[in-house]
Formats: sequence, C-alpha cells, structure tokens
Amino acid sequence: MSWGQASPDPGAVNAKYSATIAGDVGSRSYVPSLFGGQPIAIDVGQPSVSSSAAAPPVGVVDAAAQDSGAVEPWAPYVRNPAQHYLLYGLSASGTLELDGASAGVPATSSWFSTITPYAGLLGRTRTGFYALQYAPSIVPYDTQTNGVSAYHSLSLDAAGDFTRRLRWSLDLRSGYGGELGRLSGNLTPQRVTAGVPIADPAYASLQPFSGNSLDSSARVGLLYQLTPRQTVGVSVSDDYSTFLYDAAVLPAAKVHSDMATLGLTFDRTLSERATLRVYASDGRIFSNVSPCNSFSGGLGLLLQPARSVAVDVGAGPSSGCGAQAANFHGTVSFAPRKSVQLYVSGSRQLETLYRLNSRWEDDVVAGADRRFRNADLGFDAGYYHGQSLGLNAPSQGYFVSPRIDYGLHLSRFTKIGFAYRRFHGSAPTGGGRDVSFALVTVSFLPSPVPLEK
Repeated sequence: MSWGQASPDPGAVNAKYSATIAGDVGSRSYVPSLFGGQPIAIDVGQPSVSSSAAAPPVGVVDAAAQDSGAVEPWAPYVRNPAQHYLLYGLSASGTLELDGASAGVPATSSWFSTITPYAGLLGRTRTGFYALQYAPSIVPYDTQTNGVSAYHSLSLDAAGDFTRRLRWSLDLRSGYGGELGRLSGNLTPQRVTAGVPIADPAYASLQPFSGNSLDSSARVGLLYQLTPRQTVGVSVSDDYSTFLYDAAVLPAAKVHSDMATLGLTFDRTLSERATLRVYASDGRIFSNVSPCNSFSGGLGLLLQPARSVAVDVGAGPSSGCGAQAANFHGTVSFAPRKSVQLYVSGSRQLETLYRLNSRWEDDVVAGADRRFRNADLGFDAGYYHGQSLGLNAPSQGYFVSPRIDYGLHLSRFTKIGFAYRRFHGSAPTGGGRDVSFALVTVSFLPSPVPLEK
C-alpha cells in the first residue's frame, strides 16, 4: 500500500476515524486495519480509568455475529475488560500474475506465493487509546527477479485528552519494499468513515517491479472545544515518498518528494445530524522535481441523516503547485444493515507520489461489501488522473478488485479467500501497463489476547 497520500482535507484533525458527525463526536473511533478490510473499532467516549483499574471493553465489534459463527471481515472484538491486547494473525496466498504486453515487451505470466504475518498492540490509556500494527507481505521467490521480495507496512494510531476540552491525535504510516508485495498483499483501507473502510485509490498507480519504494506520513493534531457547538483544530503533517531503482536497471536513479503541511479547521454543529466545517491548509513541497508552495481552503459539510449514512463534502479555492484553482472532496458511506456496506469517494487533492510525476490529482474510488453467514462478497475499484509536470499528457490509471471470503470448518478464525485484481497505468510519455493477479488466500486471525486481567 502507499501511505504517502495526502488527505483530501489536510486541515482535518482525526476526522477519518470519527464514527459520529455531530452531537456525539468521538464516542467511537475506527482505525484502519493492516490485515484486512474491517477496521478496528475503539470506544473512546467512556469515562477515564486509573492505571490500576480495568478499562471497559475495547474494540467490541458485532459480537453476536461472532457467536453465531458468521464470517466477519477481520475485526478485533474484545470481551475481557483488560486495558492492553495482543493482535496476531497469518495469511498465505498462491498467486497467478499476468503482465500484459507493453512498449514492445511481450505478455508474461508467473506463479508465486505471498506470506503475510501480522502483529499488533491495542489498548486504552487513561484518556484515550493506541493501536500499533505491523504486517509485511513477503514473496519468498519472485520469478522476475529470482529473489525475495517484501513490502513492509507499519502504523501507529493514538489519541487522548489533555483536558476535557483539548484532545490530541497521532497518526503514523510507513510502507517500504517492492511493488510485487504491495500489489499482492491486502488492499488495506486508507480511510474509515462511520465504520465503513474506503480503499486507497493510490493502488491505481503502478511502479517498476525492479526497485523499492518508501511512502510514509506523520500527522499530529490538536482539537479544542470552544463551546458545546464549536471546535477548532490544528494539525501538522509530513508526507514523504521516494523510489530507488534497481542498480542493474537504472544505476543511481532515485526520485523523492516531501510535503510539509499546516492545517486548520473550524467546526460549527448545526444540529444533531449536521456540522459545518471551514478548513485551510498551507503546504510546502520539497522535491528533486519542481518544489513549490500551495495554499488551499474551503467550506465543508458533515452530515449523518441516518445512523447508517455518513456524508463528508467540501470545496474551495487553491493556488500554487500547478495553479489548480480549486480543491474538493466528497465521501458517502452507507451501511443499511450490519451485513451490507457501500461507499463512494472522490477528490481533487495535492499529491506527492513520485510515480504520478504530478502535483494535483483527481481520483474516485467506490466499493461494496455483503456478508452472509459463511461468506463475504466484496468489490473495490479506483481511478486517478494526475496532470504531469512539464508534460502535456496526463498520468492516469485504475484498479478493480472483486473478492469472496468463505469461512472454513477448521476454526471460526480461519477463512479462505478468492480475489482477482487488475491494475492499469498509463504514463505521460506514452504507452501503458496492465497487471492482473488471481489470488487464493487462507487467513488465520484469532481474537485479541488480553495482556492482563
């Protein structure tokens, strides 16, 4: 996965984890899981506890469905009132890769396996929570490079209260390794809206298999409640992206981009179902390709017309870094039942991913998930369009990924999954690339282990 992608609303403070929009902000937070599609749910609105007292349950997610033996997309659910938990799991995939013909290169196919161990720590603090996760996607043997390929994913999410009015949040993301491990690993969601995971449209962009990339981001935010209906937020973030080509292919070739951003938000609760947001951000891109400054702002509206529906829209003017006149974002998530989840999201945002060779990107991503007693059906698709620096032709691409997971009788924690993924990318210099993967995956993920009672 790529963690270097900028937020559609850089001024938002912890907005992507908020389960509620208005009237009950912060009662439950959702953290994207590195192991599967279902996010980690953490109740953060409960009373604070002392370090020696047992905390209320953390991450309770549809325990009734778990008891019935239904197949859940992965999600920690905790019944014991411990404060800290160990998360662990393992998946193994057999994959057929089909690499389409491009630029005079004939089409090829190959088989390989992917192993993804998972480990994490989850818990409550006196005033908040933390979630530390690590999940590498390891390809023991790659027929294209005749060697081992791996993509390492690491994340740390934490939040808490300094006072009853002042809240802090921390969001760290990092991904490093080869493209094969990234594309054959989990399509880990980048954002969560009202508990519905949203896939990362950055999957639509392809990089060479002969090299390693590093995408990382760090965000620190403060949220202060001025009145019961008004809050102000400030965030400082940094997004770094680099790619180092294999020396045998392109010696000493390295590209990098780094963006530092200061964001501000002001939220005004209009009703129990609506919040008005004013946002602004100032960014500086440091890069070996066209460094620049950019400023963006706008008005947004957060709506929850029903418990099962969440809407986040916003737009405003922008300047600098390619002179785009406007920024916009919109996300709608819909969960009419516990077994059904739908989403669609689109945005124009400032982007630093090296492989787009651009500064502003338009993207859209959509998906659906339907859970049955013993199976889970899902579909994700995304598209991006980036106007390239110094070139007339755009950089663009898309991905599609249908999947099915079926619970095995070996254990209620074990499932087998079938998935197909197709990626297409076109370059500003002409031509394009099609890569497809057909995967069969067996996953094992037990419930979290309490570290104390």
